[in-house]
Amino acid sequence: MRYKQLLFLVGALFFLGCFLEVAPAFSFMYIKEHDLLPRLVFEEFATGREKVFSAELHHPLILIFWGADIDTKRQRAATVLDLLQDNLPFYSQRQVEVAAVFVQPEQLGNAAAVLASRRLDFPVYVDTLSHSFDKLGVYVMPSFLIVDQEGRVHRGVSYSHNLDAILPGEVQVMLHEKSRAELNSELHPEVVEKSGAERRGRIDYHYALNLIQRRRSDLALEKLDMALEKIPDFPPALIEKGCLLIKKEKLQEAHDLLERGLALFPGLKRGQECVEELKAAQAKGGAEKVEKKFDPSSWGFFADDYEEEDEEAGREDGEHQR
Repeated sequence: MRYKQLLFLVGALFFLGCFLEVAPAFSFMYIKEHDLLPRLVFEEFATGREKVFSAELHHPLILIFWGADIDTKRQRAATVLDLLQDNLPFYSQRQVEVAAVFVQPEQLGNAAAVLASRRLDFPVYVDTLSHSFDKLGVYVMPSFLIVDQEGRVHRGVSYSHNLDAILPGEVQVMLHEKSRAELNSELHPEVVEKSGAERRGRIDYHYALNLIQRRRSDLALEKLDMALEKIPDFPPALIEKGCLLIKKEKLQEAHDLLERGLALFPGLKRGQECVEELKAAQAKGGAEKVEKKFDPSSWGFFADDYEEEDEEAGREDGEHQR
């Protein structure tokens, strides 16, 4: 009975945390931060070869634990596997090993279906011995276990809407590239009334996005400049301007803007995509001529932060057309 009560309490706290949009709960019951990683034995998904993880590995590690018995778990697993694949260069540059662990060996068919539609450059294992449950106490799937180079648990992170910011941020804190206070400030900025200039700058930025969708890049650049006059260190505006300048063959200026934007917000996928586009343009000695589909989903959590401002930008756009 006490075990069931504990599970109920943990689950309630997790869902309350999600509702309040605070940082994800520590999603492992039998370990805590700074504990040494216990010896974990898994089997490679494709070959069945044994793999051991332990505190003696002497390098940073991210393990993702996932399941596939219901649609929600399969969808979330697909999302986070793609997220890790997209951000793999970030982890590789920091010599952080990434591996996925499937925790439901009785559901291998469902797991194979999730994996079949994606190419992953990191290994996938199966937890045939239930070490994820018996030694770690994982209770939310998918969940991430982040381990430092000394084999100690740095963080246990459960599924959240802003994992694209949380995971790279936690790695930066672990490697002393960023302080805990800085990460908390980025993830949970204080709810304060924006100054008139800042609010106007964000409206300019959203108006620029509307112009980009209509392929009116010159006017979009003007609006981005207006946004950056009001908010000089606004990563989405810096990056979006850099992306536009690639197509105008202003590659050095584009490089400087993208570098500045990603230094302020390393996890912004839109910036990473444009860096790859810039490299291709530099390799050809000019800008890419093929227009890429404008994909708001790549903006990171800035895409849906300012719905009210987006509406106001739309109203202004209508007045401009009239």
